[in-house]
Amino acid sequence: MPVRMVLAVQDSRYVEPLLDYVQGSSFGNMLHVTAFTRMDAFLQYMTEHKPGLVVGDRDMLQAWLEAAGGDARHIAWLLLSEDGGALPSARGGEPGRGAAIAKYQPLPQLLEAVLAYCKGPLNGAVSEPKRHSGTTPVLGIASPLGGCGKSTIAMNMAKQLGVLGLRVFYLNLETANTGALFSSGTPEGEQRFSRLLYNVKAWQEENIAKRQAGAQRPEMPDVELGPFIVKHPGMKCDTFAPSQQVQELMEITEADTGLLLKLLAASDEYDLIIADTGGCIEERTLGVLEGADLLMWVLLDDLVSMYKSGVWLNYLESRHPELFRNAMGKSRYVMNRFTGQLANPLPRQASGLDGALPYIPSWKQVHQEDLLLCSPIFQREILKLCRALLEKPGLVSFHADGDRAYG
Repeated sequence: MPVRMVLAVQDSRYVEPLLDYVQGSSFGNMLHVTAFTRMDAFLQYMTEHKPGLVVGDRDMLQAWLEAAGGDARHIAWLLLSEDGGALPSARGGEPGRGAAIAKYQPLPQLLEAVLAYCKGPLNGAVSEPKRHSGTTPVLGIASPLGGCGKSTIAMNMAKQLGVLGLRVFYLNLETANTGALFSSGTPEGEQRFSRLLYNVKAWQEENIAKRQAGAQRPEMPDVELGPFIVKHPGMKCDTFAPSQQVQELMEITEADTGLLLKLLAASDEYDLIIADTGGCIEERTLGVLEGADLLMWVLLDDLVSMYKSGVWLNYLESRHPELFRNAMGKSRYVMNRFTGQLANPLPRQASGLDGALPYIPSWKQVHQEDLLLCSPIFQREILKLCRALLEKPGLVSFHADGDRAYG
């Protein structure tokens, strides 16, 4: 696991080059950095989180150590020293678990020193404690409509939450995985995902045989997810390598989907799992409707789209009534490409809108896939939506008080 580090330096001209270098080098796999240039945002963040390491200038560290008092003893820190003076101390004069390194030195040398300190005898192996225990919340994103922007929303949510320092897993369950546009799916990646699906299906078949024989069955398979997970630099999150094996993806059942979600949630390695679904009545979608803690339905405000949404929700209600009732209790409705005024009535199942996302005209003729993740207007509204749907109910907690955070 990468070291989860907070960088607290008031000079943005120092912060920006360092973060750019981390992201573009092999250090990106070893360090997960959340950066602050404002004192108030940094102190607020430290009251809510316990990172593995804090690296900062003297003023930022001194303010935090004085505010935290004895609590600071449990967090390692490094002073970026310019003058070689004494180390800052916590309230009561306690020195804490700190040391100093030269602030101005070649970036590779600086980051090597940070990693060496993490592994040193003072600290042992530094890593952030789990932010939660139990299982990770799952946000399912679904729509009765094709081409409504569901995957663009899911990927932008994953990116923005990852930028804020949250550990996000993006699970794409579409038959045609849109995530493949943002990374080159290699044969090795295909084989890894195929192997994971094989392990999941084999465990279920073995459990069925045990059940028929009257033997005791384990609740969860002993499947190690680590070898199958890849980091997605564009979306700042983890995911499975996109697969182009359409037939294999179509054979993923509702039970397979539920088991994948349980494995990811039980790993306790993430703050949020975002499950991006395919068609409304595909088994994979039904598995997400069952297993998600919160469901976000994406709608479009035009006559045909509203009509289709109503038809599909009616079908789901008639064919899967129990699943439908369970899903409606945790459903939220978001209007994409919203122009400011609702022109058509919502499907009868939706009591009202829980959020809206703007129409981005420049996306109409996008020829470069990365542009879909780089609209400042859309990113701002995505963050508002995340706060409304995720932070207020207490599913996740994040701090973005006007400062910048980097994953």
